[in-house]
Amino acid sequence: MKFKTTIILLIIAAIGVAYIFLYERKQYRTEEWMLRQQMVLPDYKVGQINKIEIKKEKESIVLETVDEEHWRMLEPLQIRADKAEVTDILSQFEFLGKIGTVKEDEVENFNLKNYGLDKPQIVVHLWGKRGGTLKDIDETTIGAEPKYTINIGDKISAGQNDVYINMEGNKDVFVVTGKLLEKVNKGINDLRNKWAFEFDKDAIERLKIQSGSKEPIVCSKVDQLWWLTQPISDRGDSERIRGILNELKNIKIDKTDFVSDSKDDIPKYGLDKPRLTVSIGYKDKSQSILLGHNLDNKVYAKRDDESSIFFVHDVVIRDLGLEPNDLRDKQLLRFDSIGTYGIEKIELKYADTTLSMEKTKQYDWMIKTPTEILADRDTVREFVEKIKDLQIQNYVDDSGENYDEYGLGKPLVEVSVFRKIGEGETVKFMIGKTDEDGGLCYVRRDGEDAVYSVPTENFYDVATGGFLAFRDKVVLEFPKENAQKLVIDRDGKTFVCQKEVDNVEKWFLISPVSVEADTDAVNQVVWSLSFFNVDKLVALSAEDLGKYGLDSPSIKVSVTYEDSGSTEGDEVILGEKEDLIKPKEEITKILLVGRKLEPEKDKSYYFAKFADEDIIFQIGWPDVRDYSIELASKSLFDFDTSQANYLKIKYPEKELSLQKNEDKKWEMILPEEKILEGNFADRILTAMNVLKAESVVQYSSDNLSEFELDNPKFSVTVGFKEGENSLLVGKIKDSDYFVMNKPLNFIYRVRKNKIENLINQKGLPEVQ
Repeated sequence: MKFKTTIILLIIAAIGVAYIFLYERKQYRTEEWMLRQQMVLPDYKVGQINKIEIKKEKESIVLETVDEEHWRMLEPLQIRADKAEVTDILSQFEFLGKIGTVKEDEVENFNLKNYGLDKPQIVVHLWGKRGGTLKDIDETTIGAEPKYTINIGDKISAGQNDVYINMEGNKDVFVVTGKLLEKVNKGINDLRNKWAFEFDKDAIERLKIQSGSKEPIVCSKVDQLWWLTQPISDRGDSERIRGILNELKNIKIDKTDFVSDSKDDIPKYGLDKPRLTVSIGYKDKSQSILLGHNLDNKVYAKRDDESSIFFVHDVVIRDLGLEPNDLRDKQLLRFDSIGTYGIEKIELKYADTTLSMEKTKQYDWMIKTPTEILADRDTVREFVEKIKDLQIQNYVDDSGENYDEYGLGKPLVEVSVFRKIGEGETVKFMIGKTDEDGGLCYVRRDGEDAVYSVPTENFYDVATGGFLAFRDKVVLEFPKENAQKLVIDRDGKTFVCQKEVDNVEKWFLISPVSVEADTDAVNQVVWSLSFFNVDKLVALSAEDLGKYGLDSPSIKVSVTYEDSGSTEGDEVILGEKEDLIKPKEEITKILLVGRKLEPEKDKSYYFAKFADEDIIFQIGWPDVRDYSIELASKSLFDFDTSQANYLKIKYPEKELSLQKNEDKKWEMILPEEKILEGNFADRILTAMNVLKAESVVQYSSDNLSEFELDNPKFSVTVGFKEGENSLLVGKIKDSDYFVMNKPLNFIYRVRKNKIENLINQKGLPEVQ
């Protein structure tokens, strides 16, 4: 070769070396590049190793990648490997630093035997991807020769953990941390996968549970919902199935719980005919675990694709020993709504009619058929909430052949709920008859064969009640301030109250006596009638009123009110002339109250109706109690205390007589004459004026002896210029006194303590 040619080749070689040097440095920052020169394997990267062999004196473990996420053991067993453990081993080499270096050419009589490297205790082979350097290889084929071979020899001395290593093809010996030996010196059970299953819960599409020789239970996922497909076809309990998948994913095996890796032991542990087999699948892949005999609180198990036998806790058997019905959806219907929000129409189809209800902006819910009228929105909302939450109690019949037995051949009701009018039913189901106890009723979903039972409570009566159940329960409504007259017939008496408006609105009792009425009591009745919301509608008509006690009602309540109609103000102008005025129309509604629904109970519902209407309904006992309330004012007196000029207080054995003198001072006349000190006379007058009764016993002074008012225990008479008022106190009964006031001559019941406070006013002689 010519000298010139040699020079040219040397220059090219120099350029190549320089390029490689600069390229290598370009891959890392200067500091990192310098650091890597202190590493045993400066160009090593964990992610570029695809295969490992760990050779020991008596065994060799070979591991290889399956994909980016999984490793598999190839020798001595064909089993899944623990990726975390494998990665931990590989990570030891990435930053494995040289604590010291022994170079062959620097040591006299150098011999690998002195470092335990002539027969290393562990040899680690690491394979990278074929071709190129480890940093830039993208192929996945494993090379025939290992990229790295690391021999691990002795510890440097007794009591020291650091060890000698060297690389295949290089006699230089390095001293490295003893942690390498600890991490690499792993057994089969350390490196095998400890999870019984490995999967992404969201990706699973199939679940199969085979219990012995029974027909398997198979579940499949469609659009994020689970369905049973075998041995029955029905909607699955998605939450329960997701719970099972979560439990399967969490089955972890302790490394001490691996029992055997021999196929010959499979029958020994009952795994040739497993008592339970659980499989999960996604796309074309599947994983299965077989469960065999018990031992104490554990069960022998194995995967179907591996020979390894291991223990799992027997809770797995308890949780997975299921019947098909255990995985069926317990909720009868599934649709999205909050109350009735999101629902536009509800339809209930009966044998002879269809009840159709639609949501409107103005009235919320309106019944459209069989007649147009407001629906009771609370009933509609509660019904939607109830059917949405209906829980299946029993899976009665899956054959689809015995509908008549359950009243579903010709169902009592077909219920359809629509999210959008005109788009078909959101859900539809049929309701049949009830069971013997009436606590459950039979139902089935439209388009499905299965018959279920669900609780009837707060559901069945409403669904089968039809128009009456859903109709607006406000049966009378008028502005309460428009009421003019109230009449109540009860206990053989008729009480008539009339409203008078002067400066202040007042009610007066005009029959059976004329007296100011108890305005609060009258208003309580009027206001309840002005927005009369009944508890339940019973019938649209009744030929036999006697059935409800309405042929001879116990109470009649009549209210007369002005119909405000579309008018404004107090009158309607009919023409341009001011004298063409039409007075407001007065309307009278008469409520009839019949018998109790449960006569044996004090607090029972009552049947009732309006005299001019056919519809019969139920009202509660508080309403009926209000109709029995005392309408006359229970204030016994209402006088101007400053106008009183004499006062007589009479006991059976003594009498006090007081009068005002010319100086407006009270003085005693009897039993002696003297000027009184203090204000006890005014206190008596004030106490009388605020005295209120509990009830009116009778509106006349008949039979005074019955109440011992013909010879009263105590009396107070107040005199005025125009007359006098008297309070007579008769006998006591229970905790009340019978008292009478004149000139009304009403007999009242007044609380004992109120009368005794009046009798025992401070400054008066005590009653003997």
